[in-house]
Amino acid sequence: MTPVADPAADYFQAIQTFDPYRATNVVLELLDQATPMQNITEEVLAPAQVRVGHLWESGVWSVADEHAATSITEGALATLTHAARRRPDAGARHVAVACVEGEWHSLPARMIAAVTEATGRAKVTILGPSLPAEQLHRRLAAGDIDLVALSCTMPTNLIGAAHCIAAAHDVNVPVIVGGRAFGANPLRARAIGADGWTEDARALLGTIPPMARRELTIPAEALFLNALDEDTLTSAYQRLAQAIPMLRDMPYPQQAGAKEGLRWLGRFSANALLTHDATILEDALLWCARLLQGKMPPEAVTTCAQILAETVASQCSEGAAMLRDSAATVGAKLH
Repeated sequence: MTPVADPAADYFQAIQTFDPYRATNVVLELLDQATPMQNITEEVLAPAQVRVGHLWESGVWSVADEHAATSITEGALATLTHAARRRPDAGARHVAVACVEGEWHSLPARMIAAVTEATGRAKVTILGPSLPAEQLHRRLAAGDIDLVALSCTMPTNLIGAAHCIAAAHDVNVPVIVGGRAFGANPLRARAIGADGWTEDARALLGTIPPMARRELTIPAEALFLNALDEDTLTSAYQRLAQAIPMLRDMPYPQQAGAKEGLRWLGRFSANALLTHDATILEDALLWCARLLQGKMPPEAVTTCAQILAETVASQCSEGAAMLRDSAATVGAKLH
């Protein structure tokens, strides 16, 4: 293999052209040059996936494009993991790595697991995507796990993360969390009772944190908004169609998409309430506004939030207030 001058750029070029052979060759060349596994994942694989995510979020790439690119990185990571795997050192801690309940983006978790395992300082068991809290509890009850690392990419799955943390704490296993859903600081992690927060694998190899043992009760309003019933959704959609007449003239798939958008808005609101962090909801509204630019008027997204607030106000006063406040904040940014 020929050394690569700019491996990150060359790897992303392979991703853009959907060339799995070139992508794998880039990372194997780095491994042959004795580049640490952590450097390969943090400087090549992870940045490529961030760019893939941005291409999808901006609407430049379809879901199919994003899935194809992700599968290439999954293959490259699998090859690297096999090539760099080493037997755990004597007395190495046992770390379980899993995606929280509802989270299907498993690649970040697998990257963390691969880096941790490659050091030889930990035995790693990967428990996969969207692990139900009760099944995590059942596995940890065996008593052989020293630490759980939970990954969460979508903020809408933070309630699932809270369930998983509670399950681990019930059998006295500390939890470190990470992933895009937790933002750039530990505040959301603390809000749902995690014992630690990390942006990379280092925390899984350092001192195991003591359990926070903070009692967490998920607010009833958050649970309601996280799983809006069909009657509530139908009522909200009917109000929305009256407020935005052009919606009634759109094809059925777009109307169904608008109704599904209200469901997701409820989920973002629920997890913002859980973590006391309105930016979860505001960021979602801003993203929707950018995505719909040129297709719907800018105020359509904030109107959705206001309509949902009106619809759920009798059951969710705090959630309705957050929806109204977020709509006002985002509306000011859009004008």
